[in-house]
Amino acid sequence: MTKLTRRGFGALSGALLAGGLPARAQAPTTLRIAYPAWDSSAQEKAVTGVFAAYEKATPGIKVEVISIPFPVMKQKIVVSARSGDAPDIAYIDGRWVPEMAAAGLLADIATDVQRLQRDDWHAAPWQAADIGGKTFAVPDRIDPWMVYYNTDMFAKAGIAAFPRTLDELAAVAQKISTGGVFGWGLLGAKEASLISRFLNFVYACHGNLLTADGKHSAFSQPEAVQALQFYGDLLNKYHGAQTSALGNGMNDVNQLFQTQQVAMIIDGPWLQGTLREMVPNLKWKVAQMPPAAGKSPRFLSSSWYYTMFQAGRAKPEAFKLIEYATRPENMAKSVVTLPARKSAAKDARFAGPEFAPWIEAVPNAVPFPVTDKFSELTDIVGDAVQQVLSQRSDAPTAAAAASRKIDALF
Repeated sequence: MTKLTRRGFGALSGALLAGGLPARAQAPTTLRIAYPAWDSSAQEKAVTGVFAAYEKATPGIKVEVISIPFPVMKQKIVVSARSGDAPDIAYIDGRWVPEMAAAGLLADIATDVQRLQRDDWHAAPWQAADIGGKTFAVPDRIDPWMVYYNTDMFAKAGIAAFPRTLDELAAVAQKISTGGVFGWGLLGAKEASLISRFLNFVYACHGNLLTADGKHSAFSQPEAVQALQFYGDLLNKYHGAQTSALGNGMNDVNQLFQTQQVAMIIDGPWLQGTLREMVPNLKWKVAQMPPAAGKSPRFLSSSWYYTMFQAGRAKPEAFKLIEYATRPENMAKSVVTLPARKSAAKDARFAGPEFAPWIEAVPNAVPFPVTDKFSELTDIVGDAVQQVLSQRSDAPTAAAAASRKIDALF
């Protein structure tokens, strides 16, 4: 398999063009695939193993993986696609699909997708892939989000059971927060990961960012305001989150959890491998995000997709690789979380206790809003969250101002 690289697409193109071959030699077709940076060495081995097997089975094809850190991945892919140097395939977060499709960057692969056994996939992930009668992506995995909690810190604080409601969560976070440690690892920095953490609180209150038709703001409705208020209260009223929360991003919060400075964080299934690899002696469990009092469980589910680009140079060959990677046996090997195909989930790998809590969580998980305005939406919501965390505004005022800005997007 071609060596994995973190080089920019432009540099990669230059390197490929510069390599000389004998005039009569048939150059192999190199498929460049942009992939998020690995969550663990086991994931890297599994994914690259699938691509290596495809190379071996397909003479004349080379696969080059471009690994990109998640916080900058979307930006780098968009820049490369607009400059005419797009990868052949990108493995991307589902919330980016509608936006990239609306910008004309993604290829419509509806005809190719007809070859797939679509009824073997869970239905929900296709919502972000099928847009306006076209299909721009193939779902590969589904990721319910859950709370990781430190069992030693819970025991030390005399807490025997995980909280069942948001009110109980606040009480537990407050009880743990003493002596320089804190109950909840709160993400407050305005980065790509903020919306996913905060949205879990919105869903826990049975709120939404947009109305069902995706054309109007729902952020000023009581349920969303309740979530915004609670998010701020964790820090400012209950003092149940780290004092540095306003400046802390995803990596900061995860590091605080790994070093036992916070007892709870919310994240997806991929974090399991990182924790087992980086801090093998850390004692933790996962639990579903508790809902607001009187509500049923409701929290975020994200998905990742294989996509192709309008500017891609090898479209037929690229879809054949996607088709191969999403075969049930290959999907079962390569996904770091849960597979999007039902038959892949029957693999023995998913039958053990490691995956049981996540499989149980799937029915209560809700996808991101499907909109091509997601970047603007998250920017507006992020501003509102920061205003409340910094106490520059109260929750109803911040939500109302944000809602007016959201409505202006449509």
